[in-house]
Amino acid sequence: MLRREDYRVIHALAQRGLYCCDIAKEVGGHPRTVRRALARGGAPAPRPSRRGSRLDPYRVDIDQLLAEGVWNAVVIVRELQAKGYRGEISC
Repeated sequence: MLRREDYRVIHALAQRGLYCCDIAKEVGGHPRTVRRALARGGAPAPRPSRRGSRLDPYRVDIDQLLAEGVWNAVVIVRELQAKGYRGEISC
């Protein structure tokens, strides 16, 4: 996977007149990736995370427990499990 700096190098080398296959060798990518980067005009936009957390439905409960001064993770997990949370504590 190319870094954002690699896309700047791709455009700089293309302006100097290098071929896509030569640019690909220079940055360590595939010629098709170079062609796409030149057509797109830069690095691809980051994709937002589509997956939520199991804790999302319990955010209000967690915030309430923290506001009450409960900072012990074991106690918080037990409280959430009493309300239907099916996960476990992790390290």
